Amino acid sequence: MKPLSQELPREPMPVTVSDELAVRVRALRRARRDARTRASRVRRVLLAPTASGETYAHAQDMHRN
Repeated sequence: MKPLSQELPREPMPVTVSDELAVRVRALRRARRDARTRASRVRRVLLAPTASGETYAHAQDMHRN
């Protein structure tokens, strides 16, 4: 009796499917990394202390004059 792996003929996967899958995986990973980077930057800006303890709205009013 032969092991199951020897009984089944090995069919190569179509190259286009694995290439397309690799491209999609890379794109998803890049999108996830970009989203994390954006979230980190937003968090950093929102948590950053203001220059003199003023609110953001008040600081905007001062720049208009």
